[in-house]
Amino acid sequence: MTFNFLHLYFLFTTNNDVQNLLIFGHNINTWLIYVLIFFGLTSLAFVLVWFTGFLVESKSGQSIKQPWE
Repeated sequence: MTFNFLHLYFLFTTNNDVQNLLIFGHNINTWLIYVLIFFGLTSLAFVLVWFTGFLVESKSGQSIKQPWE
């Protein structure tokens, strides 16, 4: 029963059929904007964590070691 429902839900014949598809009540353009915001925030968080670690290492007074040392 579930397989038949999912098969009919995701079945389309052309790309034009997906144009008006709603996923959790939002169209695909809204989801693309959400994904861009998510990737932007996660990349900003990555840079902030890296930069904070660099500041802590540089203020510790010890030389910054390479990972293989």
